[in-house]
Amino acid sequence: MRSEHNARSRGTEGVSFVWRLVGAALGLLSLLLILWVAGHVHPEITTVSAQPPAASAAPGSPAADAGRAEDLSGRFAQAVENELHISALEDITFIRRSYSIPESALIAPRPDPALFGETDDPNVVQAVVDSAAALLDGQELAWNKDIAFMPGSTIKYYCDETILAIAWKEALGNSAVSFGEIKTADGSQIRRYIANNSYGSDVQLYASDMARDVNAVIALNGDFYAFRSIGVTVYQRQLYRNSGKSLDTCFITSAGDLVFAHRGELQSDEDTRRFVAEHDVVFSLSFGPILIENGQLLSAESYGDYPIGELNRIYSRSGIGQLGERHYLIATLGEQGPYNTRAQLYTFATYLAAKGCRSAYTLDGGQTAVMIFNGQTFNRVDWDSERTMSDIVYFATAKDAGKEAGA
Repeated sequence: MRSEHNARSRGTEGVSFVWRLVGAALGLLSLLLILWVAGHVHPEITTVSAQPPAASAAPGSPAADAGRAEDLSGRFAQAVENELHISALEDITFIRRSYSIPESALIAPRPDPALFGETDDPNVVQAVVDSAAALLDGQELAWNKDIAFMPGSTIKYYCDETILAIAWKEALGNSAVSFGEIKTADGSQIRRYIANNSYGSDVQLYASDMARDVNAVIALNGDFYAFRSIGVTVYQRQLYRNSGKSLDTCFITSAGDLVFAHRGELQSDEDTRRFVAEHDVVFSLSFGPILIENGQLLSAESYGDYPIGELNRIYSRSGIGQLGERHYLIATLGEQGPYNTRAQLYTFATYLAAKGCRSAYTLDGGQTAVMIFNGQTFNRVDWDSERTMSDIVYFATAKDAGKEAGA
């Protein structure tokens, strides 16, 4: 024990001795600098000093020269200290700024118009994706530059430090399928807006108008809750309708996750409120059915005798899926140009599964199926005409371009 103590003491003394040597070297260097300045600095050369020589010292006098030497020595010592501080800070990890949108905010932050883009060159988008490495945090995108994009189509994108959104089209099964892939920094960036911000309002609006009004980067039609009297409606954490006996429900949590309840699972208001509280649900979507759950594509037989959605008819489709943490895929299927075949629901589900969705849910289709990017329709809507509707799901930046610019 005593030998260990002595060894530690010798080690401590060794470290102390090294630091004394460093101090002595710096002191010697400072002294040499003072001596050199005293012998070589021209008397007429003036310096800026925090502590100037005394006013009574005559120019060129030993006192003035000594003052200048002292000043240079002090600044040299300060430079050494600054360098030591910089070296110490180099090992500190950079902490990124955190962004979120208040749940109560009716309008999301404004995106920067300069960050929207459109191109037919996938390499341009790949460069944007590469710039978003910190936001992606290791997650792989469903989008890639080698996709067989629909001929004649363009790719739209938006990227800032809180959101990456890419929209593109593919011809699948002779249908025009529009995809939107979104990665956000915070769960608050996936949101729902109901027309007039009032549940049960008779007001219906175009999805593109609602998307512009709330500053959506990208948006998708919702469940059109006002068109029917069944389903579970939670909006801003409030339960407005609880009739989920025949419909699957998609709940969106504060973390931005899609959580499902199967038809008939939630019976009473108490059951639904407990579910909302336990999962920290912010809002719900009630159309369905569930297409993919826990990474598994559900069979067409699992849909059963679903009461809405024309599942087995050739129909335009709309849906939302989750690829990973705060990572989403939205899609519509319809007709455009020579790609003039719509699809049964299960076919649409296979396209979402092929993109890697670990969960996916059906939204209202037909003429309601619409994707909005930067306030403009992205897919071809049935009959080339938007219909008014009661709600949208949208994704927003959490970084307000106006505030960042000082507006």
